[in-house]
Amino acid sequence: MLKEACEKEREGIMDIGIAIQDFITVHEIENHSPYTIRNYRRHLENFRAWVQLVYGIVDTDAIQVTHLRGWVSHLQKKAVGRLDVYMSDRTVNQYGVSLIAFCHWLEKEGVMEKSVTERFKLPRVEQKFVPTFTPDEVEKLLDACEEDKSLKPQLRKALTARNRAILSVLIDTGIRLSELVGLRLCDVDRDLRLLIVHRKGNKWQQVPISREGFKPLHDYLTKHRPYLAALGGKTVARKEDAVFLSMTGEPLTDGGIWMLFYRLRKRTGITGKRVSPYNCRRYMATTQLAMGRSPLDVQRQMGHTTLKMTNHYASLTVEQLQKSHERYSPLRAKHMGSTEAFGTGYWDE
Repeated sequence: MLKEACEKEREGIMDIGIAIQDFITVHEIENHSPYTIRNYRRHLENFRAWVQLVYGIVDTDAIQVTHLRGWVSHLQKKAVGRLDVYMSDRTVNQYGVSLIAFCHWLEKEGVMEKSVTERFKLPRVEQKFVPTFTPDEVEKLLDACEEDKSLKPQLRKALTARNRAILSVLIDTGIRLSELVGLRLCDVDRDLRLLIVHRKGNKWQQVPISREGFKPLHDYLTKHRPYLAALGGKTVARKEDAVFLSMTGEPLTDGGIWMLFYRLRKRTGITGKRVSPYNCRRYMATTQLAMGRSPLDVQRQMGHTTLKMTNHYASLTVEQLQKSHERYSPLRAKHMGSTEAFGTGYWDE
């Protein structure tokens, strides 16, 4: 099997499965985020299985533009979960982006001689309005952080304080879920009120947090985290230890955060919008831009590489647009130009 694979590679041919693993390995070496690598692996393995089932293709040299188009068409028509529910345009686009990145890598590696992506275009993504929280809903979410009364009193207090700290940090700083989960004790600067956040692209950045956002975090770290850590058998806090812990004292995972937001949604009864960590980030960005904070400052706060990404959030809020429109409404312009009329000319007919 190995000998056959080596012979194929010498001939400029590679098994798609082996090529995908090589592609993933390169991204692991380059320290791409686990989230990105998971998406690449899932998207590309699904493509490999589909192209083999439908076309009988197992080698990279047989991939053509018609297969890429067929894959996208298949995704657009594929029901997800229950009947009559299909992948969103954005999800299909993400699958396509992963496939294009893979093909470009094959070309760069010399495995694929002729580009198959030049004539391949991704479907347009509908720019939908995604509503974010209101200030009243944020208050409801903070009130809903209270944990189940069936728990032991000390454990209930510790988890409630942890929940409020998580929500406050997400809303106040706008950091991503993966960045929150990755916070270590040494990443919290209590003197300057800064968080040292591991951003995308393996970059570290200092992210400010307000006094209001830091207080719940400080209360959790000083009064309740030691109790949760002891449940996991740790009596000494070390610099590299995770900031947020589960009810068993283990580092809180992405799944644990999602379960928290699931409970918050049920307790608050918020409907018509996503109750998620990402919507906390969205709320921070849209609120600060509407309040007049410099887009450049918001860009750095969110860890965006370009201002274009930040400006996307500016278009999601209409408050500032409403205020400026109210001020410059055409119906308020009673007189345009001169206030005195002199007629239309010096002739009778």
